[in-house]
Amino acid sequence: MDKKAFFRKACIPAAIVLLAVLGVALLASCSSNASSSSATSNVGVVTTVTVTDKIETSGNLDASQLAKLTWGTRGTVAQVNVKKGQTVKAGDVLAELNASSVPAEVVTAQSDLASAQRALEILQTSTSARAAAEQAVADAQKTVSTAQSKVESLGYPRASDAVVQNAYAKIRLDQKKLAQAQDTYRYYVHKRDKDPDKAQALYNMTNLQITVNDDIATYNWYTGKPTDLEAQQYRAALSVAQATLADDQRTLDNLKDGTDPVDLAAAQAKVTSAQETANLMKIIAPFDGEIIAVMANTGDPISSGDKALEMVNRSTLKVDALVDEAEISSVSTGNAADVTLDTLPDIILKGKTSLIDPIGSTVNGLVKYTVTILLEPTKQNLLFGSTANVVLYTSDPHSMLAVPLAAVQTDTQGEYVTVVKADGTTARVTITSGDLSGTLVTITTSGDLKEGDQVQLASSSSSSTSTSSSSSNNIMPDAGGGPGGPGGG
Repeated sequence: MDKKAFFRKACIPAAIVLLAVLGVALLASCSSNASSSSATSNVGVVTTVTVTDKIETSGNLDASQLAKLTWGTRGTVAQVNVKKGQTVKAGDVLAELNASSVPAEVVTAQSDLASAQRALEILQTSTSARAAAEQAVADAQKTVSTAQSKVESLGYPRASDAVVQNAYAKIRLDQKKLAQAQDTYRYYVHKRDKDPDKAQALYNMTNLQITVNDDIATYNWYTGKPTDLEAQQYRAALSVAQATLADDQRTLDNLKDGTDPVDLAAAQAKVTSAQETANLMKIIAPFDGEIIAVMANTGDPISSGDKALEMVNRSTLKVDALVDEAEISSVSTGNAADVTLDTLPDIILKGKTSLIDPIGSTVNGLVKYTVTILLEPTKQNLLFGSTANVVLYTSDPHSMLAVPLAAVQTDTQGEYVTVVKADGTTARVTITSGDLSGTLVTITTSGDLKEGDQVQLASSSSSSTSTSSSSSNNIMPDAGGGPGGPGGG
């Protein structure tokens, strides 16, 4: 065989082989491009969203100053001074009964009130009590001064040496006079009792004896010292005098307005009692507010306890809502709140938490705490007691990573997303999902995930299966065969 024939026979199989290899390479390239295009269209992006932590709960619309005003006695309505929607001040007379239709004790209270007010005025302007108190203080001060002198004398001699000597000399002189008188009396002692000379002598002798006894007593007092009993008496007398002075001074101090405060309080109590009885025939506003209902009409016969009006202070609107013990630690006074009412579903009322009751209560086996939300005033026609749906915002707005809902998958290790890297490779990143934000789900624990990362989305079949099995939490778990998951390609 020549060379040309040999080469023709040898090259034909080689060409076939080369064409086959080129064909395989071409098919592989096409397959790779299709796979790359499919992967690119089946990815999502990690983004950042702004969220606010919140707690949803409910309660009932109320107000701290919400009053149902009722009549305190029977009678006939004389006049109603207000209408629905009118604002009033505390103390305003809103309605009253005809004086001729109320019980006698209510009418009598009117005159009793006038008398009590007059008596109170007299007490408030009187000055005689103060003058008497001033005199009592002056007398008590004098008594204290005298008692103080006696107590001070306990530590000093009762008399000077000269006084003592003078007292002793007087004793000696008077004793001599007594001796002479005794001698004279002995001269007349045998005469009859009716003898005038005998009587005179006896009189002189007894008088001198008394004088000598007084002299001796004075001398003994000058030279002696008080007994323990006398000292105790002096000190006790001083204590009593000082206590009396203190009482009198206190009374005087309390009479700055000229009246004993006890008497003044008693007079004021009489005025208050009479006023309360007289007010039974009136409806008086207990606080500043707005009339929200009028039940009384002129001429209506009424009984004690019948409703007259209802009023509210719109600056005290509130909702008391219950928060679970697992969430109460995130609530603070001052947290913002949005409130909607079942009776006004299209209106959002703004408020803030004003009180957190530290004592919990058990509701259906769960411990809950009452949180009071103080609402901003509103002119809306509110129905008190209606159900209030509350959204409590427990944090300021803050940024969080978020991924498309379809990117969140689960396996035996927990939740994860599959990150598609720049070179086309993938990596499993463990996450903890949070709340839904539109079509995204926030990530509370993100591992190495960062904004801008591309993540695989579950396939449509996997997505449909996962969605139907997890509709309760809107998180799409992976069955294990999704892209990037165990068993996935």
